[in-house]
Amino acid sequence: MMLPDMMFADGEEPVGVRVLTYQSSCAINSIQNALDEEEIQFIRESSFGKLVNIGEKPGFSGRFARFFLSTQLKVEKNHEAWFRFAGKPIRFSLREFAIVTGLPCDEFPKKTEDEEEEKD
Repeated sequence: MMLPDMMFADGEEPVGVRVLTYQSSCAINSIQNALDEEEIQFIRESSFGKLVNIGEKPGFSGRFARFFLSTQLKVEKNHEAWFRFAGKPIRFSLREFAIVTGLPCDEFPKKTEDEEEEKD
């Protein structure tokens, strides 16, 4: 596998970028508070079930993730990001995203004949 070129030479990375390491999950908690237990369970059993757990987990910073996955390496593919950790290039693609989040990131299932007929 060909590794991407680095945007910055070692030791030449930009400095002074501040990173917020905490994010409140109050928006998700507000939504959950507006739902009854049956509705929450319905979401929990859907492909969005992992989102229900966010309110119960420690804060995660999207800004930190964007900084971490920032343009330190030149990448041509839209569905993957490369970053450097301890000077080594690491890939974060849709596959890794699925593993980390638990969200189903496979191809969409084929429509059944019944679903195709409903569309018409």
